[in-house]
Amino acid sequence: MIKLIDILKEITQFSNWRMPSLSKLKQEFKIEQEIKGNEFWEDEDDFLNAIKNSKITTITPSEDQDIDYRSGTESYEELLDLIQSYKSYPEFRNEKTLKDIYDGFKNNQSMDYPIVIEFEDGSRRVFSGNTRMDIAFQLGINPKVLLVKSIL
Repeated sequence: MIKLIDILKEITQFSNWRMPSLSKLKQEFKIEQEIKGNEFWEDEDDFLNAIKNSKITTITPSEDQDIDYRSGTESYEELLDLIQSYKSYPEFRNEKTLKDIYDGFKNNQSMDYPIVIEFEDGSRRVFSGNTRMDIAFQLGINPKVLLVKSIL
């Protein structure tokens, strides 16, 4: 029996990851560190410096299992249920934004690297791009991420 995921793996070839813009990076820092009250870096400058020194890494499904704060949804419906619980729903994240990400992967459109933090003890946590990572895995794509060291 042929499964949809097998078909998608055959037709989805994605190779268009890109560095997030400076404004996007600053926005992610503001949301994930300042608004949510996390302490991964001393300040925005330390974060941007860590980004400059980050490593682009491909994450496999088995490696993904060890990344904290990953949702690991396995379908559009599960992902939609998840984003409906976000404060940004429906103004900034909604059915259309999800469809646009799926279509972006399928059409090889530019996609910002997700950001994964690596701590001194080797543990990892997603900082931004959880949705992009979920969709990539659902489509049989191993996402490339910026692996960024936390200094705290």
